[in-house]
This record gives sequence, structure tokens and C-alpha cells, in this order.
Amino acid sequence: MTPLLPTPDHYLQNLLTMTSSEAKRLWRRSIKEHFGCTCVYCGETYELHELTLDHVHPKTFGGEDITSNLVPSCKHCNQAKGSTNWLSWMRQTFGINRLRETLIYSHIK
Repeated sequence: MTPLLPTPDHYLQNLLTMTSSEAKRLWRRSIKEHFGCTCVYCGETYELHELTLDHVHPKTFGGEDITSNLVPSCKHCNQAKGSTNWLSWMRQTFGINRLRETLIYSHIK
């Protein structure tokens, strides 16, 4: 399993032979693997290439490209959530799911 580091730059610092794009690809992969290739919103498991990364706090509202703001999401959930608040969207779409909500909260803190 790929170690989960805060930003792509941390991979560059730890692996000198990597290019910036390779480090970013490894970073994105590690986030997906950290969650077991599972969409944090619907709970379905996917292949690595089928998952996208969603900004929990949307970039349009100041969200950053850092590990604690990115979670794996299936394409359907990512597009449906858009720039809305993740918790209100998730509860409206799937109902209250304390396990999934706790998983996200523990990651974004």
C-alpha cells in the first residue's frame, strides 16, 4: 500500500527520482488506497481508475488541494455533490450514515 502523505511535494522530498507528475499520481493513488478504493459517500468499492477525488470543502469556496480535503468518490457522487456542503448533500441523498460521516470527519480534521 502506498503511504499517505499530505501533499504531492512530500513524495518528491522522499523519493528523489520522481517527477512532479509522478509524485502527484502516487499521492492521488494513496488517498484512494487509504479508503480501500471505496467511495466515501455511497460506500461502493471501485477499481482505482474508476474513482475520482472530491474536495470535501469545494475549491470554489476556498478548499485546498491537500490530503485532508480530498476523499475518493465515484464519478456519480462527485458530480451529484458538486460544490454543495458534503454533509447536507450526503444526508439528503443517502440519509444519516454515522459510519460514513465519522470516516469523513476523521479524515478532514
